[in-house]
Amino acid sequence: MRIDAGRAGIGERSDAWLTAVLRPAGNLDPPQVERLAGALEALAASSDMVILDLGAANVPEPYRLAAALRAPARQLARPGRCLLLVSVPPEVLHALARTGVQAATLAA
Repeated sequence: MRIDAGRAGIGERSDAWLTAVLRPAGNLDPPQVERLAGALEALAASSDMVILDLGAANVPEPYRLAAALRAPARQLARPGRCLLLVSVPPEVLHALARTGVQAATLAA
C-alpha cells in the first residue's frame, strides 16, 4: 500500500495502479513530437506507468524526441513509477543514452 497524494485524494491510501499506453503512428516530425510530449506530461502527472510504443512510428529526429521525453521521464522516475519505451529503434536508444533520459527501454 502507498500514500497517493494525486489520484485517490490527499493522504488517502491506494492499492490502485494506473497504466497508460501511447502508440503514435507515422512520422514524429517536430510538431508531432511536441504534441506527444504534452500528452506524456499529462499522463505522467496522473499515471503510475506510461508505456510509449514506437513500433508504428518513424522518428526522423531522435535527439528531438529524446529531449521531449526528458520532462515526463523525470516525473516518472520515482519509486513505484516508470516510463517504458517499447519497440525503440537503435538510433533512438542511442539518443536516449546520450541525453540521459531516465526510462526503461525495449529495443525494436
